Amino acid sequence: MILYRHLTFLCGRGGVYALGAVVSHYMRDPQKLDFFFNLFLQAAEEKALPSGPEEGGFGMSYDLLYGRAGFLWAALFINKHLGEQRLPHDLLMSVIDAVLAGGRAGASDNPDCPLMFRWHGTRYYGAANGLAGILQVLLHFPLSKEDADDVKGTLRYLMSKRFPHSGNYPSSEGNPRDKLVQWSHGATGIGITLCKASQVFHEDREFRDAAIEAGEVVWKNGLVKEVGLADGVSGNAYAFLSLYRLTGESVYEERARAFGTYLYHNASKLVANQNQVGGDRLFSLFHGLAGTACLWFDLLEPEKSRFPGYEL
Repeated sequence: MILYRHLTFLCGRGGVYALGAVVSHYMRDPQKLDFFFNLFLQAAEEKALPSGPEEGGFGMSYDLLYGRAGFLWAALFINKHLGEQRLPHDLLMSVIDAVLAGGRAGASDNPDCPLMFRWHGTRYYGAANGLAGILQVLLHFPLSKEDADDVKGTLRYLMSKRFPHSGNYPSSEGNPRDKLVQWSHGATGIGITLCKASQVFHEDREFRDAAIEAGEVVWKNGLVKEVGLADGVSGNAYAFLSLYRLTGESVYEERARAFGTYLYHNASKLVANQNQVGGDRLFSLFHGLAGTACLWFDLLEPEKSRFPGYEL
């Protein structure tokens, strides 16, 4: 049901079509490439994608997992592998404009935050369904000065919400719980987005400093009880790989390897514990051992590492 309902890379048919097109490209099968690419173009005709802002749970969401940002990430994935102009610029910019319009409408009651989004009525901050994931995608596109300033202002607002004692981030607006340090919620996903922001807005040192601070939070708290990318040690290790590519400092490569070594010795035990509490996705990419395998491959060439489905 999710496959046909959503257009996103991670949780929808957009990812199936995008991945099919890219695999066909590298297999030098132009017939299958055209087949999957045309399916993606058909999906891109969904009327809700470029429509105006919707709040309160109506219409298409904006988040990475299920909404417009997830569609845009699938498009970026296609253009990275098939050529920057493979998908029409106007097609993507109309969706970007819809995301920005939705963010401004969502932030209309908060003068301190230029862009804000709700997912099922909650203003999330993290990568999966919140601000970090949406901003991560927007940072890959050429933006006008006004749009770029709004992205910067939203990042600064997000940074201002750090817990003062730990430096970690709440999962959502007004949530006092300082516990989650992972990609889905907390310092890991937001830190990776701040690394991207530092690359795009390299003149603004504050984003680099905040990314480094987020990495320190992950180093102190990131050996969690799961193995996967979304909520586990594998995903947390990618915060260090992003910092390594940003700064070139070997300490971050060493920290990523330390997390990888921890998984080498403890992944089986962690998976067994997940199984005891009813885990049913123990070999999946985002909740299981497939994410651990991706990390180990990326540790072979950390300068080429990318968080699957999040970095390009």
